[in-house]
This record gives sequence, structure tokens and C-alpha cells, in this order.
Amino acid sequence: MAKQLYDYWFVQFDFPDENGKPYKSSGSKMVWNEKFKRDIPDGWEVAPLNRELEIKSGYAFKSGSYSSEGMFKIITIKNVQDGYLNISTCECIETLPKDIKKWCILQKGDRLISLTGNCGRVCRVTSEDLLLNQRVGVFCCDGLFSEYFYQFLASDEGNHYCVNLANGAAQANLSPIDLCKMELVYPSKETLSLFNKTVKPIIQQYIANEQKIENFTKLRNDLLPLLMNGQVSVNYDLIFLCSPKFSLLWYVTKIIIR
Repeated sequence: MAKQLYDYWFVQFDFPDENGKPYKSSGSKMVWNEKFKRDIPDGWEVAPLNRELEIKSGYAFKSGSYSSEGMFKIITIKNVQDGYLNISTCECIETLPKDIKKWCILQKGDRLISLTGNCGRVCRVTSEDLLLNQRVGVFCCDGLFSEYFYQFLASDEGNHYCVNLANGAAQANLSPIDLCKMELVYPSKETLSLFNKTVKPIIQQYIANEQKIENFTKLRNDLLPLLMNGQVSVNYDLIFLCSPKFSLLWYVTKIIIR
């Protein structure tokens, strides 16, 4: 849904005007921009990403410090998928390195981009106690711009730019400095503020859903070996499964430990 809103507002330029009508479709003023080679809304401008965005790389962890069940999970390029963060296979460490930078201690809602291999993949951070490894970048910018930049780099235009910029080496590598030289349209701050207000509940719901999926996946992974080796058995009744009250929590309570 956030992607569709981005396309409607910032590709088709049909964001709400001062009267709540679609800007371009209702005949509002468009101005030719020589850099962009097309009309853009009056008052908007074209400038490089680095005017507002810096992409910072992660920490160079030493594999000798890894543990199988440490407190912190390390996010590498394999965890950054198209539009989502896969933390099912992560190396862990027990304590934070003393020299780790603040931005490498990830927060929910942070935006990440892969800088090696499948370059240009972007995703949001949806969990806690995650640390950023090198060759993964995190968006560092004012919150006003973070979702706009995220949607731009997730778009076909942004992704194609990343892929083309990274090509040419034996292994594709994306330079954050070169990437942030790319120019794009900067909307008015008022429009960005309204966009953020509109998509905020969508993003919050997405993060909440991802956390539920993560919890259910962990529960499944913990229970499956027990079921396979006969340590637990499943006792459920089909009538209840057809009930609207059925939930995974209830289902788990029906597992009888032998």
C-alpha cells in the first residue's frame, strides 16, 4: 500500500493539492525541469540524494566472536531481501564491541540496503537486538525523508540505478558515496509530511505483522524437532479448528508434553 501511494503521489504527481484534489490530474501548475527532463510540480526541485541522505556501512565483526545463541544477531547481505529482513539465519554475538558505532546498533524502522552481491535490495528493520555488518548500509537522514528515499530506492528506477552502478567488477559492489550522487525530485516538505502521516500506520502494521511471523516461525522451528523425535504429540479437535475462536496460541496449548 505504501508503494502504491508513493507511485501515485511522486511518480504520477497526483498527491492531494490544497483542496484535497489530485494535483496533476486537476490541472495544478507543472514546471519543466531541465535536469529531470520533464515537468514537475511547481515549487519542487531536483537535487542529489546526498543533500539529505548518507548511507553508512556496518561494523567489521570478527568471526571468532560469533556464538550460536548470543544476545545480538548480526545482519549481513544474505539477510537483506527485497522488501523484507530475513533473520532466520544469523550469526550471533554475546556482547557489543567497544568500538561499534551508534548507527550499527539497529532500531525498529531503520532502512537497510545491500551493498555487495545482489546490490540495491532494501528492507526495513522489524526486530530488536540486531547489529549491522559491513557491506550492508543503513539510511541516515532526517525522518522527514527516510520513507521517501526508501520507496525511491525500492522502485524500478532506483533499483536499476543501483544495479548499473554496481556492475563492472567480479563481484558487484555498490559505493554508498556514488549512489548518493544520484539526483531525484525533492517534493515540498509539506507534501512529505502529509505522506509520512498517511503511510505511518501502514508501516507500523507491517512491522507488527513481521514480528508475529518471526515469533510464529521460531515457535514452529522449536516445536518441529520435538514432534519429529516423539517428545511431544499433537491433540486437537476438528470442531474447534472450524471455530472463529481458533488461534495458534490455543493450538499450542493443546500440545501434550509426554
